[in-house]
Amino acid sequence: MGYETLEFTIKEMAAYITLNRPNRLNSFDMKLGHELHEVLQGIAKNQNIKAVIIKGTGKGFCGGGDVKEMYAAADKSRFLRDLTQAIHQCVIEIRNMEKPVIAAVNGSAFGAGLSLALACDIIIAVKDAKMSTAFINIGLAPGCGTQFITRLIGYQRACEYLLTSKTFTAEEAYKLSMINKVVDTDKLDVAVEDVVSSFRSLPPIAVGKAKMLINKSLDNDMISHLELESKTAAWSAGTEDFTEGISAFIEKRKPVFRGK
Repeated sequence: MGYETLEFTIKEMAAYITLNRPNRLNSFDMKLGHELHEVLQGIAKNQNIKAVIIKGTGKGFCGGGDVKEMYAAADKSRFLRDLTQAIHQCVIEIRNMEKPVIAAVNGSAFGAGLSLALACDIIIAVKDAKMSTAFINIGLAPGCGTQFITRLIGYQRACEYLLTSKTFTAEEAYKLSMINKVVDTDKLDVAVEDVVSSFRSLPPIAVGKAKMLINKSLDNDMISHLELESKTAAWSAGTEDFTEGISAFIEKRKPVFRGK
């Protein structure tokens, strides 16, 4: 199926999504919001996909919401409500799918574009990437990302970066523990593939359940989370992958996981 605002391919058990509105810095309009959500939903249901990569075309990862469309909207409040909900659907799908999602931040990530990156599980950015929450600069309350940023960097730092829309570099983001790795522009694809290759050989069911547990740990109390871990481990012990994993361990060989 063809898409107007993004490119989508599957290669060797990995899904590659490239936001493709370079004349708008790959910013979100309603079409991109709906198409990205549709693609993510399909990926979540595809058991043959072990990892997901999101990247942008051209010089930007994602410029946030399309400001020109905001300006043109007759009912700006209604438009922002609809647009933020479309973006939120994508963020929720990324966090809920039991597959690792990697943001390959190839350039600027502003506003909801930064939020999209922070929704991902692993973030690799080029040194030249510039980032900002951006919302305040156009007189807009943040429509996404405040929870992600506050949990990552703490209250005072979050206020510093959110309330002033401070622009920062990928290196600064790395020091703030917002992202996992910073690389030269020509090394981005290689760095991403290094991560993806590891997921191709790992057991996808166990990886997915581990991601679920990490996300649940952000809200659960200790007792209920320990119980969830116990139940999840017990459930995963009934999979073929677990049988293969312990057999390979005993037989001193590399396991071959099949996602069953």
